[in-house]
Amino acid sequence: MIERREFGYFTFGQKIMIRHVSLKSPSELFELIKKATPLHMYYSAAHYRYPQAPMEEKVWLGAELIFDIDADHLNLPCKERHDFSICEDCRSMLSPTSERCSTCGSIKVRRTDWVCENCIEAAKGEIHKLLEFLEVDFGISYSKISVNFSGNRGFHTVVNDEGLFTLDQMSRKEITDYILGSGLDFALYGIPIDRRRYPSAKFEYTDGSWRGRLARAAFEVIKDLHKPRIADRMVKLIGNKEYNKLLQIKDSLLKSWLDSPKWDALKPSVTKAIATLAIEEARGMIDSIVTTDIHRLIRLTNTLNGKTGFLAKKLEHDTLDQFNPFTDAVVMPDEPCRVHVIYMPKTRILDEWYGPYKNEYVKIPTYLAVLLLCKGIATIT
Repeated sequence: MIERREFGYFTFGQKIMIRHVSLKSPSELFELIKKATPLHMYYSAAHYRYPQAPMEEKVWLGAELIFDIDADHLNLPCKERHDFSICEDCRSMLSPTSERCSTCGSIKVRRTDWVCENCIEAAKGEIHKLLEFLEVDFGISYSKISVNFSGNRGFHTVVNDEGLFTLDQMSRKEITDYILGSGLDFALYGIPIDRRRYPSAKFEYTDGSWRGRLARAAFEVIKDLHKPRIADRMVKLIGNKEYNKLLQIKDSLLKSWLDSPKWDALKPSVTKAIATLAIEEARGMIDSIVTTDIHRLIRLTNTLNGKTGFLAKKLEHDTLDQFNPFTDAVVMPDEPCRVHVIYMPKTRILDEWYGPYKNEYVKIPTYLAVLLLCKGIATIT
């Protein structure tokens, strides 16, 4: 129902969104896009009686349930290799954590969050976890769930289910807390971390909801104890001495856990640490602010993202694993374009490698030039 939605957009060079736009039909939307040529185009997940009115007069009717997964929020190790900052005064390339330019002393430093194939794969992994929560734990049919690439570094998942349409902010907050594993009480799940324990609790890997999810994730945590991403967090929780003891019994522990978790075989402090990491591994890394905002505007599918020039694209569930934005979302032409690049990490796009570039003039395809121009790290010569 396009006439019930609010639309908004940014034009080039504009920092304030034009919003509270009401449209009656798809043809009106197409005409608006042709006329305004927006840098970014958005629509509301909410439906209103008067979408063109100020917010307090719109009369909210309900909203689709939306989730945002952004690779930038996943704290991936690859960020240290490819993120950087640019001085807006002298255009020097700086480290991503710089607050002042080491060349000219300016404090006008702008961070650039780059995206690589590893970032996208990690975000896709989070989408799979989210889809499991929605289908298995909440019983939502896949037919009512759509997954869209944002055109930049993440994905939007939209649930269009009449039974969820009128959920208020508090109800949506409960959903996000569940998916994030916020406030899980280990004692209620029968995990012996202190004297409180549900007496008849017995874990099975096939259990539903967070019971089975905790059990499976805990087994994987023990199996991966030697890996840096697990080891570092475990040492912070229990210290080097207890971690090394745990590492020594890892193989026997895994053997005893083959059929089902044996929480009683561990110290309560170690049990708590493993369960804590199990939650971190199993939870869905969604942006709770986006989901709980019942007036949220989200990027319009099949429009270009003004931060990359890539297409914001709807994906089929069975093609999510194969999706690669550096090939499947590239829609700009390939004519060569000469630009001056301040800095660009080595990047593969349409199966061709480019860069790294640093303070140099290069002739590159238009689709790559547009990406760099949108990021503010190149100028046309």
